[in-house]
Amino acid sequence: MKTSGITAALPAQDLARAKAFYIEKVGLRAVESGFLKANDGRLGLTVGDGVNQLFVYPARARSSGEFTQAVIQVAEVRAAVEEMRGRGLEFEEYDTPETRTENGIARTPDGGDGAWFKDSEGNLVGVVRAVPG
Repeated sequence: MKTSGITAALPAQDLARAKAFYIEKVGLRAVESGFLKANDGRLGLTVGDGVNQLFVYPARARSSGEFTQAVIQVAEVRAAVEEMRGRGLEFEEYDTPETRTENGIARTPDGGDGAWFKDSEGNLVGVVRAVPG
């Protein structure tokens, strides 16, 4: 199978709240998308930079937020975390056999850094170092 891209889709109960969160806290563009239109007429969101995208679709159900549902890859995790913290974003703290964070950042199996936050809709989103292509 040859792919043209793979993306994640996250549920949102309040699309205006999700749009504001991704713009104001995460620092990404979030635009309404007719591609993600629900039967009731609500429009979903395309979040990202135009090349890399995350879909946020209208849903009544709420995510449990117990596992990573989407991952944002960045050049430098610590810099991205500090930038988002500066906009008021809070990062999750973990102390489990699999993941232990210090100040919101954990070492990943590849020796890089990782961090996680919950979006306005309860979805758990990871931030990791971009893998060289």
